[in-house]
Amino acid sequence: MRFKTFFLLFSCLLGALFSQIASAQSGESTYKQVCANCHGQDGSLLREVPPLGDAARQRPLEVMHVLLNGHPGGGMPALSALGIDVVTRLLAYVQTLPTLNMDASVVRGARLYDNWQAESGASHLTLPHPAYPRNAFYANDALLTWRCASCHGWDYQGNQGAFATGRNATGIKGIRAMAGVEPARISAILTDSTHRYYAVLKHRDLQYLAHFVSYGQVDMDAVVNRQTRAIRGDASRGASYFRTLCAGCHGLDGLHVGSPPLGSLVRSNPWGALHTVLNGHPAEKMPALRELDRQLLADILAHAQGLPDAR
Repeated sequence: MRFKTFFLLFSCLLGALFSQIASAQSGESTYKQVCANCHGQDGSLLREVPPLGDAARQRPLEVMHVLLNGHPGGGMPALSALGIDVVTRLLAYVQTLPTLNMDASVVRGARLYDNWQAESGASHLTLPHPAYPRNAFYANDALLTWRCASCHGWDYQGNQGAFATGRNATGIKGIRAMAGVEPARISAILTDSTHRYYAVLKHRDLQYLAHFVSYGQVDMDAVVNRQTRAIRGDASRGASYFRTLCAGCHGLDGLHVGSPPLGSLVRSNPWGALHTVLNGHPAEKMPALRELDRQLLADILAHAQGLPDAR
């Protein structure tokens, strides 16, 4: 009797599982015809909203409501005319769409921290950020005042780090204390009356930026000597890796891409160089090398600090 009861329960669960799989499969056609043009094949195309797969798994009732009735103030159609069965199968398929990859999100957020206007393709703002100190050296450079790194520093320590003095000094604190903080809390700060990024960044970009601040910061003092700006690495060990990973674009002498020369750049701003090596460069093809051992990256940058200023 006990075995028979177990068998019936197992059969019901298995039937429910196959029913859900069948619903997802039949909902795929509806999604790709009705939704994919705006949301993309994987549900992640629109930066204004979270990835659809994550939203549908975390808040299925809310997503079902939106599917049936459309989105307030948006162009999304109400799909109630398709019938509740079709929309239910559509929701089941949307729940199978991929999640946001955290490593990719951190890297993207780090490039937004560097220069969100370049990375997101946004129009350049012509007025300085209202919270940027008017007596700071770069106060009239509108583009610079809106970049996160301009206030909080490449070492993420703000007025307690490399930006404590000099032309970059603003008196604004860094973001190190926000490492490990719940990303939703960071997003709320990014959109408060001081930061005002609600007006210029999409929902997804705010999420990326919050993920970097919470999960992507590194201890720059462990890699860079703040007084001498020397990278704590083995330049001879880094040379061979530089030749294979970097020289194809930058050249063996670091003089083939942009200005100033790579050697001069890494010597003057080793913190920014490490940030860029870890995360890539906004709106450029340079790869993020966060997957590599941190000491190896230090070795590569130590070699780069020895590159010439000119041919």
